[in-house]
Amino acid sequence: MKKVLKFLGIFLLLLLIFLIAAPFLFKDKIIGKIKEEANKNLNAKFNFSSLDLSLIRSFPNLSVNIENLSIINIAPFEEDTLIYAKTFGLTLDIMSVIKGTEIKIKKIAIDDPVMNFLVNKEGKANWDIAKSSGESSKASEPSSFKASLQKYSVTNGTILYNDLTMPFMLKLQGVNHTGSGDFTQDIFILKTQSDIKFADMAYGGVKYISKAKADIQADIDMDMKNMKFTFKENKILLNELQLGLNGWVAMPDTNIDMDLKFNAAQSEFRNFLSLIPAVYSENFKDLKSSGTMKLDGGIKGRYNAGSMPGFNLNVNIDKGMFKYPSLPSSVANVFVDLKIKNPDGIPDHTTINLSRLHAEMNGNPFDAKLILKTPVSDPDIDAFLKGKIDLSGISKFVPLEKGTTLSGLITSDLTAKGRLSSIDQKRYDEFNASGNFGITGMNYSSKDTKQPIAINTMQLAFNPQHFLLSSFIAKIGKSDFNANGTLDNVLAYAIKNEKLTGNLNLNSKTIDLNEFMGTESAASGTTDTSQITPLDVPENIDFTLNASIGTLLYQNLSIGNTKGALVIKDKSIRMKDVQMQLMDGSMKLNGGYSSVNIKKPSFDFAISINDFDIQKTTSSFQTIGKMAPIAKNCMGKFSVDMNMVSDLDQKMQPVLKTLSGAGKLLANNVTVSNFPVFNKVADVLKMESWKKFVLPSVNPSFKFVNGRVYVDPFDINVNGIKATVQGSNGFDETIDYTMATQIPRSSFGGAANSVLNNLVSSANSKGANFNVGDVVPVNITIGGTVPNPKIGTDLNKAGAKAMDDLKAKVKEEFETKKAEAEARAKEEIEKKKKEVSAKLDAEKQKLVGEAEKAKKEAEAKAKAKADSLKRAAEKKAKEEINKLNPFKLK
Repeated sequence: MKKVLKFLGIFLLLLLIFLIAAPFLFKDKIIGKIKEEANKNLNAKFNFSSLDLSLIRSFPNLSVNIENLSIINIAPFEEDTLIYAKTFGLTLDIMSVIKGTEIKIKKIAIDDPVMNFLVNKEGKANWDIAKSSGESSKASEPSSFKASLQKYSVTNGTILYNDLTMPFMLKLQGVNHTGSGDFTQDIFILKTQSDIKFADMAYGGVKYISKAKADIQADIDMDMKNMKFTFKENKILLNELQLGLNGWVAMPDTNIDMDLKFNAAQSEFRNFLSLIPAVYSENFKDLKSSGTMKLDGGIKGRYNAGSMPGFNLNVNIDKGMFKYPSLPSSVANVFVDLKIKNPDGIPDHTTINLSRLHAEMNGNPFDAKLILKTPVSDPDIDAFLKGKIDLSGISKFVPLEKGTTLSGLITSDLTAKGRLSSIDQKRYDEFNASGNFGITGMNYSSKDTKQPIAINTMQLAFNPQHFLLSSFIAKIGKSDFNANGTLDNVLAYAIKNEKLTGNLNLNSKTIDLNEFMGTESAASGTTDTSQITPLDVPENIDFTLNASIGTLLYQNLSIGNTKGALVIKDKSIRMKDVQMQLMDGSMKLNGGYSSVNIKKPSFDFAISINDFDIQKTTSSFQTIGKMAPIAKNCMGKFSVDMNMVSDLDQKMQPVLKTLSGAGKLLANNVTVSNFPVFNKVADVLKMESWKKFVLPSVNPSFKFVNGRVYVDPFDINVNGIKATVQGSNGFDETIDYTMATQIPRSSFGGAANSVLNNLVSSANSKGANFNVGDVVPVNITIGGTVPNPKIGTDLNKAGAKAMDDLKAKVKEEFETKKAEAEARAKEEIEKKKKEVSAKLDAEKQKLVGEAEKAKKEAEAKAKAKADSLKRAAEKKAKEEINKLNPFKLK
């Protein structure tokens, strides 16, 4: 018995040791397998910070926890995060791991994931990261790895789907989702449960669902062999609107085929109201309402990079009314009749028929209609918008969030009817467009708005040619705006996203750009630059803005009397002869800012500065301190003319290694004190006069590239000591300068005499045969860094030759750095060319596909027309024969 107990004890001890040690025995194998399979099969960057293995936590299964898992895209979605998960947990069958041929996954649990599914304007999807069989087979033989799955869950997830080809956006936040089924079978039922804290959906720039709560229960028939998934017995609850969904989705190859239908399970107007954020408040349960609602639709067809499925949506509201008992007014007589239809997925075949929209808000009627056909080729519009909205009256029928103020009056009477081609071809008599839109006395603020908005007046007149903005007087926070002008191509911009053009005149006493780009510290009055992000200039806009601004605030700068023209075009802002006053001087700018690549914005400027205060400039512009480190130790004013280009980082600061340009500086009577370099020169020469002196006049030319400033030879006078200076300094504070000085013999007194004697002895030991005259030529070399300079001196009469050698050296170094920068620019240009070429090829293929499709459609239509004409001709012939023949043909 003792032997049995002893054996049992040893067995249990060995089992415990195995349970503790097994994860470490197989850890490297599992990590290697995961990374091997990912790197072998993905065109993306796969990574995670740590991996933890345990048998005890899920005995007898193996538990794997991966922390900070990420999949980062490569071009054309470079550095975009496809998937990130704080924790990715797997429960595995331990024996399947040991065998390695088919790993059986019992459960997958994902915590706090962020999933971004993007489709760019060219139709490329960022989740299409699987390598083709050709790519993966180059590295190794096809993988024998297989995996089965039984259950999975997502906790507190964020999911974004953004398709720019439509454009369509769906964002889900606070997603909790579970799914279970036997994925080892070809056919099985997947049971899913999802609850979503916030759901947002937008199409064509219009948000249709905002922060709606969702609860989805769905059982899906999974046909894994044919990759067909059929929805049945499912329920979708959006706030209080319940939808039913049935149909199927199939993915036989790279295409996605679908036939889905949805409809509202209820018919009460109240359920539809729950989707309207302004109406759906915490008091929604007390809402009184009446009226009926019908909602249904479907999606049918094929989705891929070149085609979309057909779709339809029908919404009908009849005699809708709602009122909160605690509020005095109601919204009554709501009628909506909307039909959106696309039979085949071709965008131009979409029709929108909002034949009626009527509502009476606080007793004020509001009516609208929109019928839109052929929206892509030639939009055919029949629309009107007429009514009056008293904004102060909204709080009488809808409870506003605490801290929200709203007042003012909006009036509209707009009519548009005709084809957009009539406007494009300037046949204005064929397009009926007229009306007015106005806002008066509007004030709005809430906890979500950074600054209160006040529109004193805005008056727009509308005709086929343009919108006339006769008056716009507004204030946002500290910023005031007084504008007028014209906007052209407004309808084409709104419907087809064509270019919006215009000429605007803006006058303002104060504009605080910090209110739009960052947050302001109330305590300090300074700007929190950590909140500043690149300004993304809208595309498809061609504005010329003639501005006159009394005070323009940007970061810690106060800029006065800004005048000039700004051209907003091609995602760029170009300045034309923009003049302003700052730093106790004035500046004139030509050039601009570009956000074509928002991850790498850039600027290029021709700058003319007159009488800027040096200290104020260096404290406000860090770049100046990097380019001219001596400036921090100077007092006075300077002027400069220069050209410069640079990329900007995500804090809107110049990326120094990309900064390049050239210019000419002018400074008079500048006091230099305690500059470390000159302090060290003073110590070496034993001349205190170098520690503080006044420069009567300097006028050097300079150029900069690849993080270094190159200064051409220029003359200075330091307390009666003449010198010629040339060299370079880096943005990293490295310095390399030579000063050929002419020091009066009288300046060598006291301790300086010993320095002079040492210099003479050193020069003569090299065969110079130097005699001291009234002026002593001293060659000073300055190296090292600004905080820790290295000073060299000599009296070699070859100093002039040394200066020539330095000029040659500086020129050679500059040309090398310039060549390096040009090579990088050329490489970037070639890269852009390839991207543009690929884009054009994709567009070409798309156009060819559309042309083929259009050709087939035209042939089908022609055949149908011919058949119709043939049948009509046969019918007509029969009728004619029957007139002559008593025996009627049938």
